[in-house]
Amino acid sequence: MRPFLLFPFLVLLAPFSAAAAETPCADLVNGSEAIQHRDGFAVSELHDGCAVTNGLFKSGSRLGWTFERAEMKGDDLVAFLKAINTKPDNIPSWGRFSVEGIRFTPLLDNAFANYIATVQQWPMDISGSFHFEPKDGYLDIQEMQLTNLRLGKASLSAEFTLPKNSNVQALAEGGSAGLTHLRFRLDNQGLFEGMAVPSLASFLQQAGGSDDPAQGINQLRDNASTALQILPDSQIDADSKKALLRFLQDLPHPTGFFTLDLAFSKPLQIGSLGLDATQLAQTALASAKISVSYKAR
Repeated sequence: MRPFLLFPFLVLLAPFSAAAAETPCADLVNGSEAIQHRDGFAVSELHDGCAVTNGLFKSGSRLGWTFERAEMKGDDLVAFLKAINTKPDNIPSWGRFSVEGIRFTPLLDNAFANYIATVQQWPMDISGSFHFEPKDGYLDIQEMQLTNLRLGKASLSAEFTLPKNSNVQALAEGGSAGLTHLRFRLDNQGLFEGMAVPSLASFLQQAGGSDDPAQGINQLRDNASTALQILPDSQIDADSKKALLRFLQDLPHPTGFFTLDLAFSKPLQIGSLGLDATQLAQTALASAKISVSYKAR
């Protein structure tokens, strides 16, 4: 995983068009295979940003996410997009994004199943921001929050170290990103099942090659539980270990309030992580100071 993928607007809108960008937002969106058009699809430019209305983001061959409106803003973002093909030296020092009216959308060859799965959901909203200090190589992902009035909410914050004074070309050609701190909070009333499980099941299916998502979830739960059991008290206290084991036991239906705080003594190199579920669980827990609380309903 390359560090520039951490920037939400680059995640959603790559790859880039080779043509000169006279309308940067439209060129970038239309050059992406990940974003599909729906009825009423439109792209517009904002002050230091872009907006997309009525789109479909494909996160796999058989699943996607429809959304009503997405906005992305950043430090002189439109000028940055105009120069993206020439690999500009400066990376935006800040950015904000929001996506409204998100629904999980299966892309199956069954119109009935697709329709029912879409209609039975309550739309979700997501927002977040980042701050980047290029001289220090410090990237702060600030409170990415997903909310649903009926299903609860989740938030994620993270801190990364990147190479100092990096530019777009250096990062795109293989720069490294180290995770130093991660904070996750969940108030689950169905949100986890509606948002996290489809993406997690798809990821585990690609990683393990199994067509049975339950098998992948069970394997991930068992691997994480095994790795957690052998962690010393210096990494996780007894109450946190008990809470995290209970949370894992409740997957894929965790209930109530869950908080997880990971502080890495040595930055976890994101680009070095493979797709193997055992490796992911062991590597993520190996050098982290872990604090957990979980109050099930």
